[in-house]
Amino acid sequence: MKSIRWLQGFRNQIIPPLPPLSKGGWGDLGFTLIEIVVVIVILAIVSAISIHFLISSLRVYTMSVNQKTLFDEGKLALERMCRDIRDARNIVRPTAGNSDDRIRFRRTNATVQDAADETIFFQLTGSTLEKNKASPNVTVTLAENVSAFTVTRGATDDEITIDLTLSLASGERVRLRTKVYPKNLADDVDYKNYFQNWQEELSS
Repeated sequence: MKSIRWLQGFRNQIIPPLPPLSKGGWGDLGFTLIEIVVVIVILAIVSAISIHFLISSLRVYTMSVNQKTLFDEGKLALERMCRDIRDARNIVRPTAGNSDDRIRFRRTNATVQDAADETIFFQLTGSTLEKNKASPNVTVTLAENVSAFTVTRGATDDEITIDLTLSLASGERVRLRTKVYPKNLADDVDYKNYFQNWQEELSS
């Protein structure tokens, strides 16, 4: 018996016994139900704020990318239209001093895509901005997601103003405007006119 008691005392010295399950003892090492609920509520609030911030940042990034895409597409379409209109020798639509949803003209010089003295018109078909040629009948897409296209011709100076609006169903919207002056109109004595002698130099 003495040896057993001695072994128990030796064990208690090496491994102290746990305190009793009472106030101030071993029971205080855990969490109460209220503490767990409070922690869960706090973590839920922090998670909701973090998710809202991430979603907002992603929405702003997506909006910026979409607007940049619309702007680049619209700018390219305007540049292509201006190069052709600048070479026009006569304009059928719109008439002087009026606006129209299309422009029709006859170009002067030949390019890689077009022949000399060819009739060209730009128009909006649905949400697609197109370049059409009558002979031969060819249609080329200039831009998609176009919601508005207006061409205004000056009353006396034949200056062409082009308004182009591109928009997406998600809400992004870009509006572009530019002005171009046809340089080969035969009936114009303005200083910008070259009397059908102007030709854009094409890089080789």
